[in-house]
Amino acid sequence: MAEKKVSKSMKKQILNIGFLVLLVAVTLIVLFTANDISFGDIFTFLKNCNPWWIVGAVALMIGSVLFEAVSIHFILRGLGEKPRFYGTTCYTAADIYYSAITPSATGGQPAAAYYMVKDGIKAGKASFGLIFNLTAYTLSIIIIGVVALAFRPSYFSVIDGWFPKFLVVIGFVIQGLLLAFFIGCMFWGSAVKKAGNGIISLLVKIHIVKNPDKWREKLAREVDLYKNCLYEIKNHPGMSFINVFCNLGQRVCHVLIPCFVLLAAAPHTDFLGLFTCSAFVIIGYNSIPLPGGVGVYEYLYPSIYCAVGLGGGDAFILSALMVSRFISYYLSMIVCGIYTLIYHVQIMRRPSATAESKEGEELPAQPCEEDGGAESEECIVEIAEKTEIGEDHGREEEQRGDATD
Repeated sequence: MAEKKVSKSMKKQILNIGFLVLLVAVTLIVLFTANDISFGDIFTFLKNCNPWWIVGAVALMIGSVLFEAVSIHFILRGLGEKPRFYGTTCYTAADIYYSAITPSATGGQPAAAYYMVKDGIKAGKASFGLIFNLTAYTLSIIIIGVVALAFRPSYFSVIDGWFPKFLVVIGFVIQGLLLAFFIGCMFWGSAVKKAGNGIISLLVKIHIVKNPDKWREKLAREVDLYKNCLYEIKNHPGMSFINVFCNLGQRVCHVLIPCFVLLAAAPHTDFLGLFTCSAFVIIGYNSIPLPGGVGVYEYLYPSIYCAVGLGGGDAFILSALMVSRFISYYLSMIVCGIYTLIYHVQIMRRPSATAESKEGEELPAQPCEEDGGAESEECIVEIAEKTEIGEDHGREEEQRGDATD
């Protein structure tokens, strides 16, 4: 039975990678043929670059990984766990790798939760940690977008074509709605449940949803999960500050990679303008659920940079696109994938005694393996539910009540 589950999960991962390879191939073919660019142009671009700026771009890629690792490390310590930084770096690497190969980055958090649980961290606390991080991540994207607009407010209006503008706007809207949902669940959980159940009933009437009870249960679990996160935020304000700071650092590193690549070839380019364009691209490609935003990123980058007029022509911009995209996405995916694989092999080699939780119970299999692997945020809710989420908080509330009496 276990072999069947493993093979099914592996098959799902192979299909994801296969789809990603196909998507990348189509994107590159369209990009090279439609814009008359060759690998020779890219090599010429690199030859004219200051290598230290390129080294800096690679360092920023590594820094983005470490910022998230620090964030998760402090969150777990604040929740009473004692993770090793080597382990929290793996949780981040797994998050980045699986996010890179799954649509809308849906596989990242469940994969990170899987390795946390394998290291003996309670599944409920792993879920809390990831939800904390997701909330700060979303807030960070919005902050960077607002700052970019403040730097160069005129840049948005000069973007060529309505569709690139539409993608940037939709990216802002999606992140804003996500943050509103997170905050709504924390402070007005009952209202969110009521509104969500109303939407589910409407979807049932127009024959889009067939199993309303299933969706209502999922909604209730997610709302309760975020409400419990609010409890942790109130009790650990310092942890929340570190979380937001580290996520901002991670996002800034990611935004700066294309800036460093362009400055390597054109050091006198307007830095704040580069930052604004890079922020617009990152916000826009998050609007379409494709693995790593492949295709969307490559479309937005020249649409924004060429329209604004930063750089030395289309060939220059497209060469910079290929170099920065390789560092920020492909190299990051390769490095994180290798790191995750090494850690996974080490976990598999551990004595069976270490494959038990602190309470002496066997750890669960990979979250949602019965559905072919960890592929969505629902898996986080599932593993949290298996550990009776909020149970510890309930006990603490009772103890405080007894002390008051």
